[in-house]
Amino acid sequence: MTEIAALLEEKAAIPAVKAQLAYLAALQEVSFWEGITLDMLEEMRLRLRGLVVFLDRRKRTLVYTDFEDELLDEGDESAPAMPKMTGAQYEKKVKDYLRTHLDHIVIHRLRANMPLTPTDLEELERTLAAIGAEDGGALLQGMLARSNAPSLAWFVRTLVGMDRAAAQAAFSAFLNDRSLTPQQIRFVETIIDQLTAHGVMEPSALYEPPFTRIDSGGPDALFDGRENVVAGIFETLDAINSGLYGERTSLRVARGKSGGAE
Repeated sequence: MTEIAALLEEKAAIPAVKAQLAYLAALQEVSFWEGITLDMLEEMRLRLRGLVVFLDRRKRTLVYTDFEDELLDEGDESAPAMPKMTGAQYEKKVKDYLRTHLDHIVIHRLRANMPLTPTDLEELERTLAAIGAEDGGALLQGMLARSNAPSLAWFVRTLVGMDRAAAQAAFSAFLNDRSLTPQQIRFVETIIDQLTAHGVMEPSALYEPPFTRIDSGGPDALFDGRENVVAGIFETLDAINSGLYGERTSLRVARGKSGGAE
């Protein structure tokens, strides 16, 4: 039920679901299940039966039941097992935590493009694993596997973004270069926009929208004759992304694969 509640939250644009958002959030809390009663289960059934139709068919799970009534001894009443946190529920909690804890020292350093120490990374991993309680370690690893992120630091930066001032500082040499044209400056500012919004950017993105809307030939065509500027842009991206990857292909190789000319 907690997973169904989490999936329904994604349909908040539907008025019927929006009206039950507070209840759906409560369903995902362990405290809700600690004091569960038959009346509460019946209320949950009635509230959710009209909402599950809004779930995507591929996400629905059919449940078949074949129960027989059984008379229990008066003293044979045990509390129902509390559901474990699902991967979807854990991921939602992690994202909520990150968005509301931008002042956390490690998250702040990530946003400011400051280098992280092994201790920083251990602290970040420990903090996020704690959100999943006893299953936190496995839930964290599962979340990272589903995201295809090359590292925990990379994953977190994609959610919290990069501080705009830090991105501007990284590219200040280009922003202050009066020999660049307004169109070329706009190209650099677009890189800053992308880093601010998404935290990370692969070099191949320079050959895709929104950059190709500035010049369809990518940076090589836009900065024709200014190969040193193009090289500087790639080196700056490399420096920004350093520490977020493990072993990786160099930016110059990635650039060549994207179709840009050397």
